[in-house]
Amino acid sequence: MKITAFVTICVSMVLAMASCESENAMSVINQEAEIETFIQNKCTDYEVFHNGGANRVVLVPGSPSDVVASGDSVTVMLEGFVFKNGPSTQFLSDSTSIRVGGRDVVEGLGNGLIGAGLGEESYIIFSAKYGYYKSSVGVVPPMSALMFHTLVTAIKKN
Repeated sequence: MKITAFVTICVSMVLAMASCESENAMSVINQEAEIETFIQNKCTDYEVFHNGGANRVVLVPGSPSDVVASGDSVTVMLEGFVFKNGPSTQFLSDSTSIRVGGRDVVEGLGNGLIGAGLGEESYIIFSAKYGYYKSSVGVVPPMSALMFHTLVTAIKKN
């Protein structure tokens, strides 16, 4: 009797976890569709690059001879927003140096910066899968798509 109850509880927990993961996967799919719709409707005059789940909408092109690669240290002016069919809650406004591909930057932002030229201004937009995912960070709720308005001001090759 006790073993049956234990097995029932374990199976229920596994099913609940699978249901949660299914909801998260659907949320990411919906976010990626919203991002694509935003780009198609609001960014038609701009060049768009896709890399590793990130979408970079180039507002002002940078130098084609000095571009960001994985491992580079980049100084960038950032404005970060929760993305809900466009930028909504702002959670960051800063000028900072980051190592692209390092642990000090979320995957989507790092992937979006790859290929950006010195002086480039862009939007980098990505789903929760490439951001904070299930974590809540400051005013950013879990499972939030993110949008960064960026300006690359320096690139140090590593």
